[in-house]
Amino acid sequence: MRRPRRYAIVALLVLTAALVTLTVSAALRDSTPPQLYVEAPARLAVGAPLGLFVSADEPVTYTLEYGGERHELIEQDATFTVPALAGAQLASLSAVDGAGNETLHESLIVGVPTLEPVLQVAEIVTSGDPIGLHVLALPAADADPVTNAKVTDISLQVNGAAIPLRQEGAAYRGMLASPMTVDDSTIEAHLTVVDEFARRYDVTTPIVLEPLPVAVEQLRLSAATLSVITPEGRTLEAETSARILAGANPDPLWTAPFIMPIEGVSTSGFGDARRYEQGGPASFHYGLDLAAPQGTPIHATNDGVVVVAGAYPIKGGWVAIDHGDGLISHYFHMWQVDAVVGQQVHRGDVIGFVGTTGLSTGPHLHWEMRVRGAASNPFAWVGKTYP
Repeated sequence: MRRPRRYAIVALLVLTAALVTLTVSAALRDSTPPQLYVEAPARLAVGAPLGLFVSADEPVTYTLEYGGERHELIEQDATFTVPALAGAQLASLSAVDGAGNETLHESLIVGVPTLEPVLQVAEIVTSGDPIGLHVLALPAADADPVTNAKVTDISLQVNGAAIPLRQEGAAYRGMLASPMTVDDSTIEAHLTVVDEFARRYDVTTPIVLEPLPVAVEQLRLSAATLSVITPEGRTLEAETSARILAGANPDPLWTAPFIMPIEGVSTSGFGDARRYEQGGPASFHYGLDLAAPQGTPIHATNDGVVVVAGAYPIKGGWVAIDHGDGLISHYFHMWQVDAVVGQQVHRGDVIGFVGTTGLSTGPHLHWEMRVRGAASNPFAWVGKTYP
């Protein structure tokens, strides 16, 4: 009877030792999950390397779930460079150490898509007409800054000349007077946009110019009429034009369509080629001549500020109105000027009266519309707020 009892006691002791060993082993086994340091971008350009960096306090197996795909790395420090996807995407990261302990981390990453700027401009333009250029499909000023790329630079050139752009909501606009030419030609508008991620977008659009008439009209002016053209007179008027152009208001001052200043009869069209003297050089007519009885009221073609008002040797009674945004209207040969420099005028206000002063052979209004100093066809503005 003693031997079985001794065996039972021995078995009990062995079992107790095993239980103690298991208890100690469990107590000594690593049960602490890995500690992680994670750097993840909040937003980045679509297609750019994700750049999610993670560091653990021990070697681990990383598993990244992003955009429906799994990516695994066995490292202590790791950087995931998978391409960023469009929109808000959850990047779920798991880190498992050798003991099977796991740490989870999630980051919301926004992939900002590329911009798709559109340059809208007429494909065919009559030489000398004003051209409106519109840049569309860019984020508005109040667009969500998280999901929309910010425009950091935008520029527009036509035949290498910079065209100022003005932002209006999600669009930009610019304008110019197309070159005056008697030849078939094409000019090129080139738009460049750069966003905050240094992504560059280039859009090029050709514009076909229809030529002006080639026929040259020989004006038959008396010596007395031509005598008003003197070097001093030319200098005075050129300096006046340069001064008002240099001080022009960059902001548009008008909101309504342009109107005719008078309802006269057109006696000389815009862009007509002419010679003032027999055998002299040919030149373009930079405005529109409208014949009307002397004393006919002349109206401001739109809102603006008077920048010239007075009598000049060649232009005669001259009023110029700065409409802002580089646009200035001119009215020549007035019998009487009824405006003063600095006066704010509204569309339709009377600014003077038709006459035949300066280089003129009869009562008429010479009317010009100049964009940053370049002449444009006045008729092309009538009834329009913008070209």
